[in-house]
Amino acid sequence: MAGFDVVTTWPELFKDLDDGQQETVRQVFATEHVSGWEPDRAAVADLVAFTLGHIDFDAYLSRSADRAAVELAS
Repeated sequence: MAGFDVVTTWPELFKDLDDGQQETVRQVFATEHVSGWEPDRAAVADLVAFTLGHIDFDAYLSRSADRAAVELAS
């Protein structure tokens, strides 16, 4: 896969996901990368946690918003 591959970059985050789940998460971030955003480990970990059911959608959105606020402030 060309570009930024989150599965290759942080394989330890994906150990509990099946192949289909890994590909879904990979594609989400590949799309974001094409639009100019390179995710950090925390963003990927949160989507993996949501995919596994460890956090709900509200928590996922809240964490994403918190990260965006920090990025805007810096």
